[in-house]
Amino acid sequence: MRAATKFVILIVLLLALVAVVSFQRRSEQISMLAEEGRHREAIALLQRRLVDHPHDADQLAAMARSYAALGEYGQAIDLYGSYLMSRPNDLLALQRQADLLLESGMFDRYLDALARLVEARPSTEQIGRLVALYRLHGRPSDELATLRKYAGRGLLPTDQLERLGALLLAEGNWREARQWLAIEERKSPLESSTGRLLLLEALIQNDEADQAYRYAERWMTAWRNPFLSGKLMLRMARAGLDGPASELALKWEGLMPDTTFEMAGLFVSQGHGELARIMLARWADQTENPTEEQLRAFVSTSAMLDTAPLVIAKFLQLVRDSTEPARLAQLADDMANAFGAPALSAIRPLLSSDILLTRPLFAARLSLSEGNYEMARWFLDRCDPNELTPEERPKWFALLQRVDTQADAVDRLLSLWEAGRLPADLAPQLADQALAVGRIGAHDAIWRSLER
Repeated sequence: MRAATKFVILIVLLLALVAVVSFQRRSEQISMLAEEGRHREAIALLQRRLVDHPHDADQLAAMARSYAALGEYGQAIDLYGSYLMSRPNDLLALQRQADLLLESGMFDRYLDALARLVEARPSTEQIGRLVALYRLHGRPSDELATLRKYAGRGLLPTDQLERLGALLLAEGNWREARQWLAIEERKSPLESSTGRLLLLEALIQNDEADQAYRYAERWMTAWRNPFLSGKLMLRMARAGLDGPASELALKWEGLMPDTTFEMAGLFVSQGHGELARIMLARWADQTENPTEEQLRAFVSTSAMLDTAPLVIAKFLQLVRDSTEPARLAQLADDMANAFGAPALSAIRPLLSSDILLTRPLFAARLSLSEGNYEMARWFLDRCDPNELTPEERPKWFALLQRVDTQADAVDRLLSLWEAGRLPADLAPQLADQALAVGRIGAHDAIWRSLER
C-alpha cells in the first residue's frame, strides 16, 4: 500500500475518533445539564444537534424528558411520540408518555397509550383498569372489544367475564354471552349469583330450557336462599317455562320447607300464583303434624290466592289423622277469618262440640253467623275473659251485646267485674254501658276502682 493511501486512511480514522469523542462529550454535557436542572440549556444543545440528526431517538427522548421536567407536557408528549415511531417497543417511554397524557387531561389519547401498554404486557390488574376507564369515559365499544380480546386469551377473571357477558346480553348477542358466562360459572364460587343469573338469561334466550333447568336446580340446592332461588323460578315462569319453574318450586319445597310460605308469598306478589299454589299443595300433602304457626301461615297465604279448597283439604287430612281438637279448631277459626264463615260449610259437620269448646269465642261467632243465638250465648258463657288475648277481648265484649239485651249484657258483665274476673282494660267500656242503661252507681263505682 502506498504511503499516500495509508495517510488518508489514518486521517479518516482520526476524524471518526474525534467525532465519537466529541459526541460523547456533548452527550455527557447534556446529561450533566439535565441532572443539574438546567433543562433550557440542555434543550438548546439538543435542538442544535437535531438539526443534523432529526430522527436521533436518544436525543428525542432526552429532549422529551427535559420538557417534561419543565412542565411543558405538550412538547414532551409530541417528542415521545416521535421517539416511539422508531422504538415502539420501549415500554418505559410509552409509560412516561401515558403518564403525561393523563396529567394533561388528554384522556382519549391516554386510554390509547394504556391500551398499547396492556397489549405489550397484559395483566389482570391492568386489563381491569383499562376496561373500567373505558366504561367511565363512555367508550363501550372499546370496553367490549378489549374484554373479548383478553377473554379469548384466557386472561379475564370471573368479574370481567361476567361484565363481558352482561355487555353481550345488552346488545342481544345471546350465543356469545352464553359462551363466556358458562366459563365464568365454572370458575366462580358456588355462592356467587350475579353471573349465574345472567347465564340463566342467556340460556333462556338461546332456547336451552333443559340446560337452564339443570343449572338452576344445582344453584338452588347450593344457595338455599329464598330470594335468589325465587328469582330463578320467576324468570323461568316469565319466559313461559311453566313446567321447569313448577318442578323447581316442588324441589324447593322439599329442600327448604320452612320457607314455603315466604316463597309462595313472593310468587303471589309477582303475579305467579300458580307456582305458589303448587308449593302450598305440596306442603299440605307432605306435612303431617303442622304447628299452629305453620297452619296460620298456610291459611293466610292460601287467602292471598283465594283458594279455600286447599285449606279444606288440609283440614280433612288432619281429621283423618286424628289431630287434637284444639289444632282443628284453630285451623277452622283462621279459615273463617280469612275466607268468611260460609267457607266452613264443607267442614261444618266435622266441627264437633269437643272441637268448638277448645275455642269458645270462635264457636260463639260461628253460631251467631248461623243464627243460633242460644248456642252462641252458651259458648260465650264458657269463655274466661282473662284467658283471652288483648285482641280477642273486645270481640268477646261486642258479642255479648249481640246475644243479650243491653241491660242483660251489663248485668252479666257487672257480675264478672264484682267477682274480679273482668280484665281491667274492659272496665271503661263496662262503665259506659252501665251509664247507658241507667246504672249510675255501678258506673261511678267502676271509675273509682280505676282511679285507685
